[in-house]
Amino acid sequence: MKTNIIFLLAFSIVFAAEAQDYKASVFGCRSDGVTNNTGSIQSAIDIISERGGGELHFYVGRYLTGTVWLKNNVTIVLHEGATLVGVPSIYDYSGPTDAPKAIIVAEGQKNIGVVGSIANRMDTEVVGKGIIQGQGAATRKSIEAQIAKGYLKEDIGQAAPSIVSFSGCTDVKVTGLVIQSPANDVFVFRNCTNVSASRHIIESQEVADCNGIVFSGCNNIAVADNFFTLHTGKPIKQGAGNKNVKTSGNKTKAGLL
Repeated sequence: MKTNIIFLLAFSIVFAAEAQDYKASVFGCRSDGVTNNTGSIQSAIDIISERGGGELHFYVGRYLTGTVWLKNNVTIVLHEGATLVGVPSIYDYSGPTDAPKAIIVAEGQKNIGVVGSIANRMDTEVVGKGIIQGQGAATRKSIEAQIAKGYLKEDIGQAAPSIVSFSGCTDVKVTGLVIQSPANDVFVFRNCTNVSASRHIIESQEVADCNGIVFSGCNNIAVADNFFTLHTGKPIKQGAGNKNVKTSGNKTKAGLL
């Protein structure tokens, strides 16, 4: 009898652990590079957060999306070969109250992240596993057309989406990604606490004046081991009001920053 109870308990623990991992495909996300997955990804995030949190896993393929809002205790995991691709239409993007629009945004959330995955999930600290493409040139062209027609009142700097934009969030991990062709600054953190932004390859050569990692009003932020290839713009841009900032191992082609 005791053996059965122990077995059932062990099974329940294992099942509970496995239940924290969710495949994006289960929620109807399609990796064909054509389907707009914004609604499907958002539904997945909402459900996972409501269930107590977990990881949303994307496997090989191209997942087209507009803005998705991360919620408490949810981490997006992009496995090697998986690419999130930003749609070029500006009307598919939104952002936090006091932060830029972006492909992935969050406001006032806790324990969130976007990470590249490797075989050993105990260690996500590896560069270049999972890609996010901003389609920067196409997105900016779309914005310019809307401004010229008078449909859009924002200037291009305000309208163009970043890759990640978090405001007022706590316990944030963004690590191990390849970022390609952003339309604006890549990672933007405002008034966040306990932030780790590490081991990314950031490639921004389509659009001028895009900064790499931008933060202001943050407390306890670590920016480490990132590699930047920028057309122009600053690899790391600090605004006012930051406390306990640690930067190390960040590089450009010219060497260590």
